[in-house]
Amino acid sequence: MMRAAFVVFGILASTSLFAAADPCTDDDDGPDTKMIEGPKAGHDTMSLTKAKFSELPGWTDDKLSEAVPSFLNSCARLAELKDEDPVGVDGHGGIAKNWRAACAAAAKLKPGDDAAARTFFETEFVPFVAAGKKGAMGKLTGFDVQEVHASRKKQGKFQIPILARPRDLAMVDLGKFIKDAHGRRVWGRMNAAGEIEPYFTRAEIRKGALAAQKLEIMYADDPVDVLFAQIEGSAKAKMDDGSEAWLEFAGKNGRSYMGVGGLLKARGALAKPGSGTMQGIRKWFVENPTKFDEVIDNDASYVFFKESKVPGAVGSQMVILTAERSLAVDRAFIAMSTPIFVDTKAPVVGQLGTTAAWQHLVIAQDTGAGIQGAVRGDVYWGDTRDAAERGGRMGGPGRYWVLLPRGVTK
Repeated sequence: MMRAAFVVFGILASTSLFAAADPCTDDDDGPDTKMIEGPKAGHDTMSLTKAKFSELPGWTDDKLSEAVPSFLNSCARLAELKDEDPVGVDGHGGIAKNWRAACAAAAKLKPGDDAAARTFFETEFVPFVAAGKKGAMGKLTGFDVQEVHASRKKQGKFQIPILARPRDLAMVDLGKFIKDAHGRRVWGRMNAAGEIEPYFTRAEIRKGALAAQKLEIMYADDPVDVLFAQIEGSAKAKMDDGSEAWLEFAGKNGRSYMGVGGLLKARGALAKPGSGTMQGIRKWFVENPTKFDEVIDNDASYVFFKESKVPGAVGSQMVILTAERSLAVDRAFIAMSTPIFVDTKAPVVGQLGTTAAWQHLVIAQDTGAGIQGAVRGDVYWGDTRDAAERGGRMGGPGRYWVLLPRGVTK
């Protein structure tokens, strides 16, 4: 059977339908570019090659009904769009009208009916093998909800501020101004001349650049917990009065993200195999508590939070993420709401260094500063202890198939 090939952001495109925060990631350009956020020079390209569901390894073994609620969460956001509105950056997810039938059919499925769910996805969607410049094999990592222990007041061990979005922080969606923005957004502040300039760095914020705005939502007892919360973009706060609060992403300073694992390795740390995990990073800071600011100030990026009105981690699509069924992707290539079948390996809980095949359908519902590339994904594991172990240890090669509504591929 002849396979149709599509190239996104490439020189060649065979159809007009497609337009051209993992702490251990090395997805940064090094200290010399920390003032600038965005893709590296020679950013990736994506090609999509039509496939068959029978070619997806583990497709018939996956409990696909578990992915339906996650997809319906995305459908709620798609319902807010007009029929002709583009889905995703440059409309590479088609238009909203293309998704209406799939969302309507998904809403009629009975919970737990895997056979019906499989029939639904095979009827409404077409699978495509995704490939970047280096081929179909990419990088898959994991993340979880970071738990922090905090107080509304700065007292005792609670000294690390968690900040709300500053009043002078502005975000510019370049797609509203130029045609080739490819999802790029610029964060900064307006100066006296009416120009947007870079926002304060992490080090400047730590040293009091925003103190006058009194942005403190709460104070945590561990800087590493706050760092990981900023990397993941969400957190569950266990308050000193016994209550619980959920924090969600509210903005960022727009500076380039540098993975803490990469920063430590540049210092000669984390030399042992397998030590570059979140657990290994935390262990290093426990053993070297006085070096935290010295190391982390080299990551100029900084994330601001707000308290969520509903419990759960909120993704970039502004939906509550579903454990093991939500994926963070590079929005430059994949539209939010897109079902993606992942083939990779994931850590086995309680067995350090052991992984097992992980082949499941997930929904693109989040993004991340370190998630850049055509075949680059970050699996959401949830907010349990097991989720922390799997999310913190996961990282390795993987591939995936993008499922697009049949109307998009005609």
